[in-house]
Amino acid sequence: MHEPSSNLQALELDRGTPPLDRTSPLPLYAQIKQRLIGIIMRWQQADRRFYSDEQLCTLFNVSRDTVRQALSELVQEGLLTRSRGLGTFVSARKLEERFGPGMDFLGQWAANGTPMQSMPLVFERRPAGDSIAATLELDARALILFIKRVRSAAGVPVAIDYRYLPAALVADWTEESVRGSPLHLLWQSHDLRNGDFAIEAGIAGPEEVEYLHLAAGAPVLIRTLRYRDDSGRLVMAGHTVHRGDLVRYLLNVPLSRDGARPASDVDRSGVHDD
Repeated sequence: MHEPSSNLQALELDRGTPPLDRTSPLPLYAQIKQRLIGIIMRWQQADRRFYSDEQLCTLFNVSRDTVRQALSELVQEGLLTRSRGLGTFVSARKLEERFGPGMDFLGQWAANGTPMQSMPLVFERRPAGDSIAATLELDARALILFIKRVRSAAGVPVAIDYRYLPAALVADWTEESVRGSPLHLLWQSHDLRNGDFAIEAGIAGPEEVEYLHLAAGAPVLIRTLRYRDDSGRLVMAGHTVHRGDLVRYLLNVPLSRDGARPASDVDRSGVHDD
């Protein structure tokens, strides 16, 4: 059962839905759409019935036409469905990334009904510099390939990827190559041994505001990663910033009585993505 309209604003503020910024150049309907995406991905009602137009007008203190413009775009992007006489229903679920030997995020997103799209923002070969050189265990003068891209699901920006690779390993890569999976491309030419990950909470800064359409200070999840090949050499490092309201991580941890590591930490089957 939905909350009464009079309680919606307080309820959604408590859940992290920010109020509209009426001084922003971003149209009100677009701001409403951004906020509704977060609400949709957190939706827990068993029957998937969404708020009514009237409730949303009350929540955001806007006209019905403004609400309907936002809802129309969300229907077109597959996050909502509307049925005359029945109402509006949620069709999207929170995106999950399951950690396991396969690291098949591409397949996981597609299976969730929200295939991944990626847009490269930076594809640049340059000297590593002290910080990245230390991360990749290289000389600071060594050339690296820096990749920055935005990943989206159902047209909604969900994550920003930052990847650093020794340039000599990926001399034949092009910007078009990284619209798919950099990890899978590596796997095709190198035997990978393991990946190390760290996950922490953070808040949105200028890049997250620009590329993920978040309010400044909104919660994000930051996943740091490093991959090594069979010789122990680091072949890729970096991090991903996810919208905290749209993504959750699940871990699959192989267990062993003697604590021995499986022969290969990165599965040789399937499509790998990172």
